[in-house]
Amino acid sequence: MKDIYTPFSNYKEHNLDNRKEAASKEVDLWESDSEKFLAYRQEWKKAAQEDYLPENPLHLDIEVSDACNLKCQYCAHGLGTVGKVGFIKPELVEKLLIQAADLEVYSIKFNWRGEATLNPRLPDYIRRAKELGIMEVQINTNGLPKDNKMLIRCAEAGLDRMIFSVDGFSKVSYEEARRGGNYDTLIANIDNFLKWKDLNQLTKPFVRIQMVRNNLNSMEVDDFVKHWQVRVDDVRISDVMDRGQGDGFSVKDSKTVGRRRCPQPFQRLVVARDGRVSPCCADWNQQFIVGNVEDSGLRALWNGTGMKNMREIQKDLRHNEVDICKNCYVKESFVWE
Repeated sequence: MKDIYTPFSNYKEHNLDNRKEAASKEVDLWESDSEKFLAYRQEWKKAAQEDYLPENPLHLDIEVSDACNLKCQYCAHGLGTVGKVGFIKPELVEKLLIQAADLEVYSIKFNWRGEATLNPRLPDYIRRAKELGIMEVQINTNGLPKDNKMLIRCAEAGLDRMIFSVDGFSKVSYEEARRGGNYDTLIANIDNFLKWKDLNQLTKPFVRIQMVRNNLNSMEVDDFVKHWQVRVDDVRISDVMDRGQGDGFSVKDSKTVGRRRCPQPFQRLVVARDGRVSPCCADWNQQFIVGNVEDSGLRALWNGTGMKNMREIQKDLRHNEVDICKNCYVKESFVWE
């Protein structure tokens, strides 16, 4: 077995054995790119667990939309902290993709704080990324696009990984947490996508179904895993973290007892739709901007003062000096009990 799974510190993960096995099997499914994918995941793990900084970012988050059609109770949209929303400029995406290809960035995910499938140009961006040689192109989605054909259009454009967020195994728990969502429609959309994939005998996109475990759905975890494990490539269960909503959703059966170096500033850059760059996905309110891609290239930003400062903060465990770290929801940056 190829040991490429990167754990969340000592955080107790649900479905861990199956996830490790899925990560190992996935390497071979990359076929001609399997060695390159294995090298990428090994470097990703090394950046997370050792004192190691890759020459270039391993991954890039590009926010093609900061708009969303849901108002989840533990999301910036549900909390009302997102202001004016819209779509990224196509010319900015082209600029980013060319630079990413030049830097041999392994992986790109076309979203951050919003729902990527709301942007009608998303399939074009996926296709362009693959044309330029980006190995892994992926999206997170709530599975409820306005265009019913959007999920399949993304797959046809060359998407490598599709991650569905399904926070519950019942209509009641799901719709209470994900305000504005329709559980029946979501499940139908996923079922239709999986049937289309099977009908066309496709390996990709790899499909992950994930649940944010909270006090509304914690009793459903076993049934959730049992149902989805035989239908998709990967099933992830991750406990809810405080993103500004308080701890009212927490199951309260585990707790944080310390901090550790967060891997994100050593693995990725996060580009908002306005071009501003953050060192991690937790900077929802853009409080720690390291630059703007309209002014500086990705290479300069990766090696710039802002990223260096954040890495030193992480190495020295000075999380309380920076608001986004002090109030972080990224599990990898905590020690758990």
